[in-house]
Amino acid sequence: MATRFITTLADQRQLPTLIRGESLAGHIAPRIAMVGRSNVGKSSLLNKLTGEMSARVSSTPGRTRAIHFFDWPEGKSILVDLPGYGFAKRSHDEREEWGKLIQAYIQADKNLKRVLLLLDSKAGPTALDLDALQFLLDQKINVLLVFTKYDQLKNQSQRALRKREALAELSEFLGTKDFSPLWVSVRDPKSLAILKKEIVHG
Repeated sequence: MATRFITTLADQRQLPTLIRGESLAGHIAPRIAMVGRSNVGKSSLLNKLTGEMSARVSSTPGRTRAIHFFDWPEGKSILVDLPGYGFAKRSHDEREEWGKLIQAYIQADKNLKRVLLLLDSKAGPTALDLDALQFLLDQKINVLLVFTKYDQLKNQSQRALRKREALAELSEFLGTKDFSPLWVSVRDPKSLAILKKEIVHG
């Protein structure tokens, strides 16, 4: 069955009618959300995972301003496309409203099973990424860290260096080494297959 768009959440006032118990717009499948910085490649990754043009891909970061829900039968879940954070050209008030919307949704949806926090392989984790991670952990959310655009690290030595740097930063921040981030590229079917398996069975 193909991935199918369900609905969009653009205002917190929609939540009481959208979410009732474990149901979201009449769907009881668990929710898997994706969030990350505005230019992390979230929409491209979502589309590759589902094999559909589910999310709009734009050359201008920060296009996603609301929360979009997609029924993903293959993954036995509903994928949640959260607005990207950290896009500097938006006004402070607009960025603040986006943050409030994300927080309200996360706190309201008791069937949100996991959040994929997407990090840029070349740049992450940034201070904004760590802020997002801390927020999710404070909400007792199960977080999977996913480094995107892995193909932009051109050789094995560069990849090994970035992995060491990123893992050291995360270990220091979390106070533990007990986490297993995934490194993926939309151009690498093997890494996408590993990610899909982790989402479905993890």
